[in-house]
Amino acid sequence: MTMTYNLRLPTLCALIAVTLLAAGPFVAEEAGKDEAPVKKVKMYARSWEWTPDQIRVKVGTRVIIDFISEDASHAFFLKAYKIKVNLPQDSKARVEFVADKVGEFTWRCSRPCGNGCAKMRGTLIVAE
Repeated sequence: MTMTYNLRLPTLCALIAVTLLAAGPFVAEEAGKDEAPVKKVKMYARSWEWTPDQIRVKVGTRVIIDFISEDASHAFFLKAYKIKVNLPQDSKARVEFVADKVGEFTWRCSRPCGNGCAKMRGTLIVAE
């Protein structure tokens, strides 16, 4: 009886492995269909400007912004998406969101950081 069990277990494992290998590409393909496009941006805050100062994406895109604050403390504020990220001097931060509204949306520095802070603006452009 033990010998029969030992023969069946490897056969069962082999069948499962073959089934998973055969189904693998279909499962991966299906999973990829539902994934939103991704836009990664490295954004610098320095000398009263954002670099880049414009981001263009299609609606439904997952936006990932990696911030680097180089010269002073800043704060990224994108009102339309209710996003505020504090950026202490010489620090890094990340924000992720889905651009689910079509239009042009201004972001700004919401922390008084000097005489040029009011000019520290940029635009998120979301197209269909």
